[in-house]
Amino acid sequence: MNYPLRINKYNWRSLEPQTNVHYTEDYIADHYDLYLTSEYIPDDDGNTRRYYRLHANKAHSIEMALAYDVKCPRCGRNVLKQVGRCRDYHTLGLYECPVCDRKK
Repeated sequence: MNYPLRINKYNWRSLEPQTNVHYTEDYIADHYDLYLTSEYIPDDDGNTRRYYRLHANKAHSIEMALAYDVKCPRCGRNVLKQVGRCRDYHTLGLYECPVCDRKK
């Protein structure tokens, strides 16, 4: 899944995913400054875990990427926690929800 992000007009650091859209990643990359993509990665126990990767159209430094508070696309309440580093200036951190994706 791909989630375009809206910036809160009262707090530029707070990003809220739009979960009711079904655009392709190419469309979202062309029309939105920031967006999330889902990534599924196997853990050490053989289970598949859900993560979200933050993407930006404009180049971001590590400090710029760390400034954002991204809400979880699944629950919409909790702020995602960064668990992986930025790959480059446009493919930013890897995130997970501390509540929804808690290891059982």
